Amino acid sequence: MTPRQKKLLPKLVFAIFAIAVFAASYYLGNQYARPLVTDIDAAILPRPEKIPPFHLTDKNGAPFTRQSLENFWNFLIVGNLQEPGCDRLLRTYVSAWNNLAHKPELQKTTRVVFIQKNRPAEKPEQLKPAIEFYNPAFTALFGGREETQRLVRQLGLHDEAASCKVAALISPDGYLLALFTKTADPAGIARDLQYFN
Repeated sequence: MTPRQKKLLPKLVFAIFAIAVFAASYYLGNQYARPLVTDIDAAILPRPEKIPPFHLTDKNGAPFTRQSLENFWNFLIVGNLQEPGCDRLLRTYVSAWNNLAHKPELQKTTRVVFIQKNRPAEKPEQLKPAIEFYNPAFTALFGGREETQRLVRQLGLHDEAASCKVAALISPDGYLLALFTKTADPAGIARDLQYFN
């Protein structure tokens, strides 16, 4: 081996090593990358907002507060369970939840929290079978008119037009992250949720 070849050998080894590192980084970066923001149908809030304190009652008659949202990805939906539009939306979210079956940990920590806009016409204990008809992992809440309205205003869901047409995504640490307004594609909802996870 000539002196010149001896000088080129370390440079060649370094170049091959650099190419291998670049290729591995590119592969891993693409495999675990989040989708581009332009690929998300949800309306992402520019700055996540902490949910204010509230006190409602859940489908089991137990208190449900801001702390009850913790450790779950919560899709908050506001409406009346008797409305046909709410039935369609809840069925869409059942399908979205089922689309997470390949990610069991995420599926286990994802739920729909349905907020009954007005005190239910039926007895509160009838809310449990009504919401669990869709999925036992889902819950329904009710409470006084003022308390409910204050919470839905904070979520940006107080408008009549938002009734059972928009879902607010609340993170496991209690922040409002996005509003899901496109409700026809369960696979898209499941895909968008994975962006945040």
